[in-house]
Amino acid sequence: MADPEFGSDEWQVEYYRHEFAYLLRSVRKRAGKTVREIARSSNYTHPHIARSLKGTRFPNWKLVRAILNACGVGGDQLNCWLRLWKTASATQSWPPPSSAHEPGRRTWAEIQQEWEVRTTAIRQPDATLLQIQQVVTLEQLGRVLTALSTRQGHRSLRRLEELSGISRSTLHGWYAGQRKPTAARLHQLAVALGATQAEQLALTQCLSRISPLRRPPKPDRPAACAANNPSLGQHCTLPRFHQGPHQATVGEPWLDDGVLDGRSGTAPNSHVEAVPTGRVHFGPGW
Repeated sequence: MADPEFGSDEWQVEYYRHEFAYLLRSVRKRAGKTVREIARSSNYTHPHIARSLKGTRFPNWKLVRAILNACGVGGDQLNCWLRLWKTASATQSWPPPSSAHEPGRRTWAEIQQEWEVRTTAIRQPDATLLQIQQVVTLEQLGRVLTALSTRQGHRSLRRLEELSGISRSTLHGWYAGQRKPTAARLHQLAVALGATQAEQLALTQCLSRISPLRRPPKPDRPAACAANNPSLGQHCTLPRFHQGPHQATVGEPWLDDGVLDGRSGTAPNSHVEAVPTGRVHFGPGW
């Protein structure tokens, strides 16, 4: 069979079919996948996928999506591929586009313009993946998880709990940027949200960039020394747990109110014996 004449309708149909197949092969090569590996993960036969990648036949969207998913393409990029497939599919329909304007038929010039725009779109970096790669805080991680959930149409924590098996209280802490998930639990949620392999890897890697949640220091507690009585000139300045004696500002030394475990003891640099009472005595700042 003779090759179709350059620029004819038949030539244009074959051109776009082979161009689409070339773009699919480029994705396969970047992913490092063989045709047999794609066939195993997509539940399609090896010859079926091979014909689509060679341009022998134009694939339907279900097959294209299976090939892209096997190569780790998803999310925003998958939507760009869907629009490109629709443009290519329009060239394979009958009657095909025409060179001149005719009612109800698109022109090849319109197809070419749309094709250039949409091939440029699939070569752009994935916006969601870039957002994940820039996460450095828990708040940013929460916004990324919200974007992934919205992309899948999941806006309810109850629904996310059913999909992922993670409790709503835990999910709320992650989405609000108040809790840091473990790598295993975050991967569990990413799979439930339909994240691509590249997005799953980026989510796991972003955890190492997030600083641990720092809690504000607790304020110093007031002195708990029962023997502290400023009105009598008794001022306890010893930190934490301690045992007597205390030294009054005026007057004789006085003892504290007990020793740990009821054992008697002698304070450092003193010959005054502490009184064993069986109570634990806490000093200032405990």
